[in-house]
Amino acid sequence: MIMVKAAILEGVEKLKIVDYPEPEVEPNALILKTELCGVCGTDMHFYAGNMAIPFPVIPGHEFVGIIDEIGEKATSMEVKGKPLAEGDRVVVVPGTNRFCGECYFCRFMPHKPTLCTNRRVLGVNVTSAEPPHLLGGWAEKIYVDAEHFWVYKVPDEVPPEVAVLTEPMAVSSRAFERAYAPGLPTFGEGFGVGGTVAVQGAGAIGLLTVATAKMAGAGKIMVIDMVDERLKMAERLGADDVIDMRVYTTSAERVEEVNRLTNGLGADVVVECVGVPAAVPEGIDMTRRGGKFVEVGHYTDPGTVPVNPHTICFKDMDVLGSWTYPPTQFGTVLELMRQSMGRLPLDEVVTKVYGVDEAQTAMDDLKARKGIKLAISG
Repeated sequence: MIMVKAAILEGVEKLKIVDYPEPEVEPNALILKTELCGVCGTDMHFYAGNMAIPFPVIPGHEFVGIIDEIGEKATSMEVKGKPLAEGDRVVVVPGTNRFCGECYFCRFMPHKPTLCTNRRVLGVNVTSAEPPHLLGGWAEKIYVDAEHFWVYKVPDEVPPEVAVLTEPMAVSSRAFERAYAPGLPTFGEGFGVGGTVAVQGAGAIGLLTVATAKMAGAGKIMVIDMVDERLKMAERLGADDVIDMRVYTTSAERVEEVNRLTNGLGADVVVECVGVPAAVPEGIDMTRRGGKFVEVGHYTDPGTVPVNPHTICFKDMDVLGSWTYPPTQFGTVLELMRQSMGRLPLDEVVTKVYGVDEAQTAMDDLKARKGIKLAISG
């Protein structure tokens, strides 16, 4: 019997390394040899008990791998119709592509599939308690039911250290796309080519928002953070100006700097990627009149903050929320990645890689904000 090493979260702040038997592959499934799996802020949230999940869970929903075994039916289940075979590099949309069909959102808002109240996500709310066990990315191998989780073949030009960013870049790019509509860019409504963009926070989501904005043709990109490594990477990914919070120490100073950089107008689009409540009114203040503020950083609930509704009304602006992404977003991201090769250093966003048995160290380093993007290798 072949045993597969995995890191499981068996309770709040209780990570454990276990060996699971490698399952047999069903006709509609495949087993991936994990190349890399991102360590995400969401992982930290349910590690700390901020999200209800069905313990035990193998964390890890940002993964890329090589097909190790594949069932007969699964060879034709690549989402865009490409043939799949052992040895192919793929990424997997961790959320189910077959939604419940019974909740209000499935019945009346099918164009917003991520609002399904019964959505299941590998590495988040799918337990590893029962076979096939290997249902998260912090393991040497991952079992994927290709009927229920979309599989995308990775373009040959995209290496694993870039492909592992597909899921977080799906979050970033979908958030940025929220600024497109409703709007007519020709008349200053919605993002258009040459538009000004301010990104609050230069963690992984913020940096990938910068890359998306650059690829989309933004005219000026401004990034706000206070960590040298992140600010330097933001510039390498396309930021024209960085606003160091150690220099601009107050909200008013940062807003004024964005205004100065935009000829007194404010940014056409502001994307909040920090997840700190105080960033929200600050981001609204630095959005120009008629502009768009996109909130993507608050995936969990860290509390509330006062907002002056008059500002929103006076600016005739749009405040837009962004909750994950539709499964089709992976296709958008893989094409962006393919086009970015040789243009943007996405391959340098992952700054440290850990083995499966080092999962606790990876979690500790994430909590201490060491590095930019951390990943676990199978």
